[in-house]
Amino acid sequence: MLGALNVVKPTGWTSSDVVVKLRWLLREYCGDKKIKVGHLGTLDPAGSGVLPIVFGKATRLFDYYVGGDKLYRATFTFGKTTDTLDSYGVVTDTSNVIPEIGDLQNAIGNFIGVLDQIPPQYSRIAVDGKRACDVARSGGVVDIKSRKITVFSIDILQYNSGVIMLDIHCSGGTYIRSICRDLAESLGGLAYMSSIIRLSNKSFHIENTVTIDELYEKGVADFILPVDELLKDEVSVIVKGDEVSNLMNGINIPARGYDTDYVVKIDGKIFGICKDENEVVKVLIRLW
Repeated sequence: MLGALNVVKPTGWTSSDVVVKLRWLLREYCGDKKIKVGHLGTLDPAGSGVLPIVFGKATRLFDYYVGGDKLYRATFTFGKTTDTLDSYGVVTDTSNVIPEIGDLQNAIGNFIGVLDQIPPQYSRIAVDGKRACDVARSGGVVDIKSRKITVFSIDILQYNSGVIMLDIHCSGGTYIRSICRDLAESLGGLAYMSSIIRLSNKSFHIENTVTIDELYEKGVADFILPVDELLKDEVSVIVKGDEVSNLMNGINIPARGYDTDYVVKIDGKIFGICKDENEVVKVLIRLW
């Protein structure tokens, strides 16, 4: 058994808190006390919004979803910064530089496209076997290398008294707190991320979310999403005939001619995610 819930994470909760809270409900629903339950992409405690919760073999989609596109709505407050780069941190510096809207509009263009980004010190990135956030909490500093990200678009929604609200469409692995830090620094000032909501995570969208309270009040049965819903936006390939047993038994079948990952279906059911490699089909994630 496998499936998902499109849950809205409350501000102040960790993503793991949500998993723990819903694990019992999902295991009762499945009738399996040991079935795996997880999420498909961490949200910081300060953030709220879309948090896909999955169970069964759908937990194997974690890496696939982590790398997928996200849409965030965030506010940046100029004039000071914090150690965590968000509202949960301790103020570490202040600045009198409050940019004009025209300056922001001009600067934002530099943060769209393929970028090298340095994640925050307070992040769960592992360096030499230690989480950067754990080192930071103990007073240390980690040498975090820059990484490639893609920002597809940044739309200014409003700007008032040094607080800007933005919609940011970006690749997985993008730190919105780092965009806040770097945008302010490019204008000679300081800022921290004062709020963030994840509006979408691949095929999961905020308008279709369910709250934790609703799940406890009504049960999970009416809110379970099939695995097809998780992968509805992906290229789909149907495998038939002798190729079915070959694929399921690890025997090579010919490549399908795609330069992207694709979903393989057998008899209308999703087998897994595959890609073409060396003229054969390579299974990346097997769901049954």
